[in-house]
Amino acid sequence: MGQHLDDLAESFLMSAFRGGQLRTMKANYQNRDGDIRIIRPMIYVRERQTRAFAEEVQLPIIADSCPACFGMPTEREHMKQLLASEEQHNKTLFKSLLTAMTPLLSKTDAQ
Repeated sequence: MGQHLDDLAESFLMSAFRGGQLRTMKANYQNRDGDIRIIRPMIYVRERQTRAFAEEVQLPIIADSCPACFGMPTEREHMKQLLASEEQHNKTLFKSLLTAMTPLLSKTDAQ
């Protein structure tokens, strides 16, 4: 799975703002049936880093394919814009968010 740190931060904010819960995608977990392990190796990498690498080695870049994001404007896009705006004022925003989300990444419940 190709989720990156920006995806985690967006999910975290959507969950807090809309669902009233502090949760995000897990880094490593088993599905509800227990027969598949989901590993997200890119969660510590920023979206712009993955894009730069893909461009450098000429890999295709797939547009946002979040199944919950088919309507426009999307909640995820709103969170993306909010984070970009905040990052202009706080260059360590994503480092701080990762620190805040780290305890949530290892919870074992299936997502």
